[in-house]
Order: sequence, then structure tokens, then C-alpha cells
Amino acid sequence: MAAAALIVAGACGSGAGDDVSAIDIEFALLDGGTTTVGAFLDRPVVLNFFASWCTPCRAEMPALESIHQQRPDVAVVGLAVNDTPARAQQIVAETEVTYATGVDPGSGIGNAYKIVGMPTTLFLAPDGEIVYRHTGGLTARQITEHIDAYLIS
Repeated sequence: MAAAALIVAGACGSGAGDDVSAIDIEFALLDGGTTTVGAFLDRPVVLNFFASWCTPCRAEMPALESIHQQRPDVAVVGLAVNDTPARAQQIVAETEVTYATGVDPGSGIGNAYKIVGMPTTLFLAPDGEIVYRHTGGLTARQITEHIDAYLIS
């Protein structure tokens, strides 16, 4: 399955006091469809914020792809922060990831989730609650351990 790239379709504030929840922010798919982070919440979500210029981000993307391939019970979603669609597409192609990947060029979603460093990975329960946050690169083993500890009972 080809990677789906997402582009922010609407503006979003900092998340502080906003009426729109981060999981409800709508994205346009490159193929013309739309989605939200909430659309993936039929199961736990591993939401990874990355940037094309971030070496640890690039290094962990194959680990996220491994989880995507091995754990259909968990949605893996990548979101490029302060990046262009072209650069995000390039890193996705180079790392050969197939999980849903998006672009947050204005950092609206990153700000809503209070992302302060790259990479940051959020582990979201099916109700959208952030149950674990990790800033820095992760291995496939670490991701699996966090899924098992925080998302899968």
C-alpha cells in the first residue's frame, strides 16, 4: 500500500483554549480524500511527529514501518512539522514507509499537541487520550514495549 500523505486543510491555533480538538483537525489526502487523527481512533494510534531535516526522525522511520507491518491492531501515523509536502514525500520515499503520513507546515497540529522537539511520538488510546509521550528516537523494540505497556491491556 502506498503511503498516504496528508496536508493540513485548515488553520489551527496553539491548542490552548481552542474549541477544536487536535484529533478533529481535518486533513486533505493527496488522492483527494480527507481524514483526521480521530479517524484512526478505531484502535490505538502511534502518532509520530518528524521533520525531513531531523536525523533521528529519519533513523526511526523504518522502526515505525516495522510496527505498522507487524501490528495491524495499532494505527501508525506520521506528521511532518514545519516541512514542505515535497520534502515529506522525499523522506517517505527514501525510508520506504507505507503508513499514513501527513504534513503540518504551520505547526498547528504540533502546537496543539505541544510538540517541543523532533522526533516526538505520542501513544493515543482509542478515546484520543495521550497515554504516553516520547521525545527522541525510538527503536522498534521500544515502540512495541510502549504499545504493550500503555495501549494494549
